[in-house]
Amino acid sequence: MNKTMKQYKGKVLKGMMMLFAMSFALAGTSTLSSCSSDDDPYFTVSENDDPRILNTDLADSKIDRKTNYKLEIKVTPVHYTTVTWLLDGTQIAEGTTIDQTLPVGNHELKIVATTTKGKTTSRTLNVTVTPAADDPALGTNAIELWVAPGETTTIHECKNLGLVQKVLIADKEVAFEVLDEGTTLKVTAPSDLANGDYDITLVDGNGVQFAGGTIKVTTEARPSMENTIWEGEFAVTWGTAFDALKDTFLSKVKAGTILRVYVNGNGQGTAATAWWNNILTGKGDPERGDIMVDGPAKWEFELTDLSIQLLTEQDGFLLVGDGYTVKKVTIE
Repeated sequence: MNKTMKQYKGKVLKGMMMLFAMSFALAGTSTLSSCSSDDDPYFTVSENDDPRILNTDLADSKIDRKTNYKLEIKVTPVHYTTVTWLLDGTQIAEGTTIDQTLPVGNHELKIVATTTKGKTTSRTLNVTVTPAADDPALGTNAIELWVAPGETTTIHECKNLGLVQKVLIADKEVAFEVLDEGTTLKVTAPSDLANGDYDITLVDGNGVQFAGGTIKVTTEARPSMENTIWEGEFAVTWGTAFDALKDTFLSKVKAGTILRVYVNGNGQGTAATAWWNNILTGKGDPERGDIMVDGPAKWEFELTDLSIQLLTEQDGFLLVGDGYTVKKVTIE
């Protein structure tokens, strides 16, 4: 019995030792395999690689003048690549980030990545920069932006002109006057400019320049944009004011509109509100400023913000007076 037990224990011990040896061998093989597998990834980056811009969300953008344009670019090979930023072909920054204001306008922003070996890649974006809400700005009426050399024009529907200290046309400082609480600019063109389109620039007290668009300085006659809104025969007397446009006139005009009234006869009168007050001054008789008529004549009135206010508050438009006939009414 003892001999049999000893034989059994010997066989069990031998079997256990064989299992242990096999497990150790398999573990060694597995470890060796994991250290030397050809399937494992192995990355390397060098200055000989082509550059890549890795951003996948680059897009066109729109900001105002006072908002910084901010962007970060991710590139590879990062340690061998320089990023430059070109706005409309001019370099404005270098590095993987940009954080700065841009001038007003529609711009092409080109981002160029260049390696130390001279290899390049680029991305191009469109950036629109609008004026800030409180920036000075000019009206856009093409007729008002048309002036002869040395002559004066009046530009309506402007904004924030109270900030303006200088006006430049073709980089030449010119005489100007701000009217109507900063909404109208009266400006004189340089007398020595050849016919052409020129930049008009507004400058504030800090020297900040604001683009005002272009103004045509030319000896050519300004084109007429006169539009007839009434034509016929209407005899004006003290008891019969011209009221054919009383309720519709205001919807056809704005500040800066040129009103022309073609008349004939022998009398006096003027353009007025329905309260018989002058549409330019608001004054009534005897200070209304009636115009004397002696034969064919053309009256011309340049409407202002006050005119629009008077017409709104005083029930519309009339031609008042006595002894003349209205032939035609136009606006421009």
